[in-house]
Amino acid sequence: MTPLSSLDDLRPGQEFDLGTFSLPRAEVLAFASRYDPQYFHLDEAAAKDSLFGGLVASGLHTLSATVGQLVRSGLISNINLAGSDMTIAWPAPLAPEEEVRFLLRVEEVRPSRSKPEMGIAKLRYRVSKVADDTLVLDVLCTHFMRR
Repeated sequence: MTPLSSLDDLRPGQEFDLGTFSLPRAEVLAFASRYDPQYFHLDEAAAKDSLFGGLVASGLHTLSATVGQLVRSGLISNINLAGSDMTIAWPAPLAPEEEVRFLLRVEEVRPSRSKPEMGIAKLRYRVSKVADDTLVLDVLCTHFMRR
């Protein structure tokens, strides 16, 4: 993907398909054991009796993988300065090995009033299951970017 050269390249409504990924079972277990050791992320048998009915990836893992996908895409690598607040929703669980697609949507773009060399973009991360388009992650994130 061609990296953007300026915040000014972004327009509200633009969408970027950042491809697909999945979270391998071993990675789901390793992440959960280190960062989110809840039984429905770690124990297949116990997870069958959970709200999810089976083993699921940590939402934090899904978010981390999504950010990794964004960074590896290179799309904003030349202009991203920092992130700020995030509004996060996990509307559906994600099972290990399940393939998802990441669509990035530009919600808002504005120049900084105090620093003309930069601006602010609000980007929406939408991650959906490839099989049936079920949304598993919806994030609205504020990014500070170069102009």
